[in-house]
Amino acid sequence: MDRAVLPATTRRGRDTRAGLLEAARQVFERDGYDAARIADIAVEAGVAHGTFYAHFRSKPEVFLAVMTDLWSRLLLPVAPPEADDRSAGARPASPYDRVLDSNRHFLAGYRTHAGLFALVDEAARTAPEIDELRRRVHEDNTRRVARAIRRWQRVGIAAPDLRAADAATALVGMVGRAAYHWYVVEHRRTTRPEARTLTTLWLRALGIAVGSTPGPAVPDRGE
Repeated sequence: MDRAVLPATTRRGRDTRAGLLEAARQVFERDGYDAARIADIAVEAGVAHGTFYAHFRSKPEVFLAVMTDLWSRLLLPVAPPEADDRSAGARPASPYDRVLDSNRHFLAGYRTHAGLFALVDEAARTAPEIDELRRRVHEDNTRRVARAIRRWQRVGIAAPDLRAADAATALVGMVGRAAYHWYVVEHRRTTRPEARTLTTLWLRALGIAVGSTPGPAVPDRGE
């Protein structure tokens, strides 16, 4: 039977949905995708079993919501809107600092939630919408990176002979696969050296010079 999902239009409804998402995240990380049960998510959230269905129709749908929320929080633009660079009295950050901040933010979140990222392939076998989300996230991120590359090309920073869209696809793919290997396969606990390595590779691939002291060190919460 197709269940009608009610929109979370009240504060209480939004809080209940947020609690279900957090509970689902914990259950998926603890039990894996296949073994996770809706009943366990409801128990973890402290709500009645039927309350789950007021917000989500199925296990794939709640997993999709968990991953959508997670991916939205992991991605930082490698270059801000151009207006931000012209703020009065502001000194624009270097490409190195921009890319490093983005990579460090992404890797720190990926490391924290590596258990969820390890489940994506498992979930996609029975829920094609997970693959669609993964494709959409990759394409959205690639477009943002391509815009940054074109800006750097216009001001003479990045190599002019690169196709920005293709370069962005390659760089985004490199970061994603490296993160998977480091934090899902190897179970690494660090992010600082990995982020610096990715950033150096990133900029050199674009023809952007990276000096021996490429910007100030920033304390890393994930060392």
